[in-house]
Amino acid sequence: MAPQRNARSTPAEISYAHLKSCLVNLPATLESLLVNLNTPAQNVVVELSYQPSAPGSPSPAGASRQNVSVYLGWTGMPSRRKPNTLVSRDGINGLRGSQSASARDAPLLEIDAILANNLGLTEGQKVLTTVHIDPPLVHTINIEPVTTEDWEVIELHANFLELNMQSQIRALPNPAFSLSAGTTVAPHPLTVHLSPTTTANIKVTSLEPALSPDQPFAKVSPDAEVIVAPKTRSKSSQHGRGDTRSDASTSKSKKSRGSASAKKRNDEPPLALYLRGMDRASCGNWFDDEPAADLSVWADEDTLSAGGFGGVNYVVVHVMSPSGLHLPSPEEVSSVKSSETIVAKLRLWEDSPNSQAVALSSPLCAALGYRNSTGGIIKLQPAPTPLQRSSVKSLKVFPFATSDSKEDEGIRFGGESKSEKEEAAKRFKAMYCDAEGLLGGSPITDGTVFGEFPGLHLANGWEGGLVKFEPEPKQEGPVTWVASLDSKVSIQFQQPIPRPSAHKADEPWELTPSPESPLAGVDALADNLFAQLRHMSSTLLTGGMGSGKTSLVKQLAQKLRQDLLYHTIYLPCKSLVNEEIRTATIKETLTRVFTGASWGARLGGKSIVILDDLDKLCPAETELVVGNDNERSRLLSETIVSIVKQYCDRSSGVVLLATAGGKDSIHKVLVGGHMVRETIDLKAPDKEARKQVLDSIVNRTVVAAQELTHGTDDGSRPGTANGEHSDGWMEGTGPLQGSPRKAEQGFTLDPDLDLLDVAGLTDGYMPADIFTLVSRARNEAIFRVINGGELEARAGFRLGKEDFDKALKDFTPASLRNVPLQKSTTTFASIGGLKETRQVLLETLQYPTKYAPLFAKCPLRLRSGLLLYGYPGCGKTLLASAVAGECGLNFISVKGPEILNKYIGASEKTVRDLFERASAAKPCVLFFDEFDSIAPKRGHDSTGVTDRVVNQLLTQMDGAEGLSGVYVLAATSRPDLIDSALLRPGRLDKSLLCDLPNIEDRLDILKAMAKKVRLEKDLEESDAGFAELARRTEGFSGADMQALVSNAQLEAIHDVLKGQDFVARTGVAEGKAGDKAGTPSFVQFRYGRPTAASTRGSKAAELAENARILSKLENIRLAKKKAKLVQKTRASGGAEPAAKEARESQEAVVGWDHFEAALEGMRASISAAERTRLARIYREFVGDRSGEMRDGQGGFEIGGRTSLM
Repeated sequence: MAPQRNARSTPAEISYAHLKSCLVNLPATLESLLVNLNTPAQNVVVELSYQPSAPGSPSPAGASRQNVSVYLGWTGMPSRRKPNTLVSRDGINGLRGSQSASARDAPLLEIDAILANNLGLTEGQKVLTTVHIDPPLVHTINIEPVTTEDWEVIELHANFLELNMQSQIRALPNPAFSLSAGTTVAPHPLTVHLSPTTTANIKVTSLEPALSPDQPFAKVSPDAEVIVAPKTRSKSSQHGRGDTRSDASTSKSKKSRGSASAKKRNDEPPLALYLRGMDRASCGNWFDDEPAADLSVWADEDTLSAGGFGGVNYVVVHVMSPSGLHLPSPEEVSSVKSSETIVAKLRLWEDSPNSQAVALSSPLCAALGYRNSTGGIIKLQPAPTPLQRSSVKSLKVFPFATSDSKEDEGIRFGGESKSEKEEAAKRFKAMYCDAEGLLGGSPITDGTVFGEFPGLHLANGWEGGLVKFEPEPKQEGPVTWVASLDSKVSIQFQQPIPRPSAHKADEPWELTPSPESPLAGVDALADNLFAQLRHMSSTLLTGGMGSGKTSLVKQLAQKLRQDLLYHTIYLPCKSLVNEEIRTATIKETLTRVFTGASWGARLGGKSIVILDDLDKLCPAETELVVGNDNERSRLLSETIVSIVKQYCDRSSGVVLLATAGGKDSIHKVLVGGHMVRETIDLKAPDKEARKQVLDSIVNRTVVAAQELTHGTDDGSRPGTANGEHSDGWMEGTGPLQGSPRKAEQGFTLDPDLDLLDVAGLTDGYMPADIFTLVSRARNEAIFRVINGGELEARAGFRLGKEDFDKALKDFTPASLRNVPLQKSTTTFASIGGLKETRQVLLETLQYPTKYAPLFAKCPLRLRSGLLLYGYPGCGKTLLASAVAGECGLNFISVKGPEILNKYIGASEKTVRDLFERASAAKPCVLFFDEFDSIAPKRGHDSTGVTDRVVNQLLTQMDGAEGLSGVYVLAATSRPDLIDSALLRPGRLDKSLLCDLPNIEDRLDILKAMAKKVRLEKDLEESDAGFAELARRTEGFSGADMQALVSNAQLEAIHDVLKGQDFVARTGVAEGKAGDKAGTPSFVQFRYGRPTAASTRGSKAAELAENARILSKLENIRLAKKKAKLVQKTRASGGAEPAAKEARESQEAVVGWDHFEAALEGMRASISAAERTRLARIYREFVGDRSGEMRDGQGGFEIGGRTSLM
């Protein structure tokens, strides 16, 4: 090699690093030298000279003892320092002055591990590092893959290689370089990284402009053209794949020719096809015949003919998988190894979807650990010569160790005793000895796994096992197999072994998610979502809890897998939500998920990755979160965005489908990172959709009445009463059948039950809530039958309207469990006056809800917002509460302080959340009390909080989406302070005045309030007293009238309490002296001699004693009377007259005197001046305002505001 005048050299040690390129990190001494010279990293070529350590390492021909040189680029970064030990044989001080600085530093040169292995460099090997500056440029590079496998990988990643080659390779060896002796040096190979888990080796064949023979290297020009020469497999090796031995000959020349011919055939690569695999169970729609129970593969006839597989009947099947797709499994301690390649029958696929598809039978997928999957690369090779059928005397079966919960069930496979092993062999043959089964004519490979697959009658306790030939075959080769086994071959069960790592399903994701239950009412949305995914448009599906997001995405995954042969991966993000799981582990899991999807989309396929409940893994940042949860969510969001951008583009064939509770519930990085192109909202079903859901759920559990009686000869209870069927509708796993179930598996449906009426009572219910509702109705039907006796039992389990009514009682849907709904018991009957206002409220709120089908056909836009304004205490809030109870609507009351927040964006988010909760609870009334404090005129708030609230209200009330089923009621006493934009049509459509009540309204209010108290008979029978009260309460508001009735009731209660105190003091109730029974007479009979005390007693003592006796007799009489009344009540079933009489005697009765006393201490709560001022405001609010300008003088009333004009 010609010396370079600008070369700088230093010795170094090789250290492996994860660089993924043909670039190296230089020692610190060389790096500092280049930095001081201001040398760009692109102009540096690093030469590594070393002694080859392996025979296969690159070395020049005829110069095995000379050093080998390789030429690489520089990353621009220094390598790390390798610290030396501080203790030597001479102790700590022995290092002082004994070693040079270079020896203590131990400089390292970091190189990619894969590239180093290809170049024959080992870690710790000494190399001489030489740096060359400003090497010659080349503009055309001709390269060639080292092997055919490298060519196939490069062909799959041609676009990636074109875009990223110059970022990985900067220095090239000169293929025309020769030593001074004229010996040509073969260029060393280079390694390119085409994916996180895929690499390919290339070598340079020529460079342009051509370099001189004494120039060993060159630099790649930024505009260089790269030409890759293909390296295809030879198809002429089919004739030589049988017997590779050369013909025997005594002639020396014939031996030489035969040896050369055999060597030539051995050098040719074996015949192989690389196709996109799929389990036949997942693509059954593409076949007309029944699935086979043996080991078979199906491929396109043209593909087999073009690949040289004509006349091949058996092939070796190998599932290729990148090394980083699965976690590194621990080393298996079992000496019995399973075979990674299986021999199977090769069959023609007449109507294959494309030329790159190959289908594997279910037993073959179970043997290879490739069950229920679609996608990936399957390698097919012609099978070698099989063993003789008679060479296999018996089969050794090594069952897989079962879980602890199943060890005691039945006979354990591979038991200790001889009888257990014989019984296990019989059961094993019964499973796999069908006419076309694995033991009935199918090829068997030594080390085949006999697993579970659809259609197999699985024996109790069997979880799969490994089969080995006995005696062990001596034939050398990659696979040992027989075309078929003798029917009399013996089965010998051995001790259980651990399940091989390739057959363990320990990943947190699913490859074949199946829907838990059939869907109904979402056909249009499912078609739209299917179209988006079909055109490779990543989508975010949002919806409330229980809306059916998981079931919908699983159904779409199944449809894409069956119809379009998508490779599907379903990852529930909740499985990754754990404080013990590190962020790096989650990132690694997500990388393996998308790497698997990218691998499944090879050879023209497509893949879909489903991230369910993404908001659980990456929730939105909130101020209330403590700890590092916000930081963790942000890091995970950025990781997901980067991974999705890397793998999910239109050319990669990978599409993303994510689900979340809402767009605002996931992190803003995911929303603003352009991770998805479409966002589809799964809203709560309407009435028709709810009926379809009810039909779907109920029809899976009920049968017709004639079906119940047909086939039953004793009329006994259905068989579901004992709960033996585990696949019923409660589990949600049974498919929707078109025909009704058997009588013993379901309920009968009452002919009078109309599911449309039930659907009308479930406004705001999600599909999961309806599912729970039907379950509750089932339970109510069972309770009714159990409590109804023999007559109900003979009628069977009949599901009727009363069962659904009981199920709806006290049932709260999941979407409303966190919604603060107010239960209002107030109705219009308890409100007096305001007749016109009540009528408008009924027209706006009750009629569209009660007669929804009629209003749905109405072409006019209905009112959805009303403003109640009027004097304080005139019933605005009471009207809003009563309208919810009267119309049967949900009611959400909002106060001003609940919305306003000093942080920017917090108030608007509260408004959005309010309307979302109201939409979830629709039909719902959203009531804003004191609306003037929430939405004043814009421009008068120095903080801008209310201005933003008004803007958000305008968007929510009359935005692009509009309101459906949500009615807005606002109440205020100052409508002039409200922003005028909210009072326009489309927002608050109509303003209703709640005026002070006139004399008729006051009389109506008194009558309504009097229904809640007990009045004297003269007030109940005549309205004259109330009319007088209405006349004397001029200027009173509705609240004042209510206070009047309440004060009168308090006066009556005080009178009752005063009477009880008087009785307690005197001991005799009023009115008892004049009873019809008269004064009782006392006759005293004494026995024996009279005592001295009795002879000297006074009259007062005698009267006191008579009073005590009278009190005791009265108590005895009342107790006997009460006991008789209780006994009579129990016999007749009526109310307790005695208790009622006792309550009535203590209840306060309101009379005219009480109203007089209450009226004397009351006055109107609104003064005359206040009434005049408010009347002027209301008159100007409704009519035209005067054009006079204010003089700027503020008011002087108490409590008024003063502001600068």
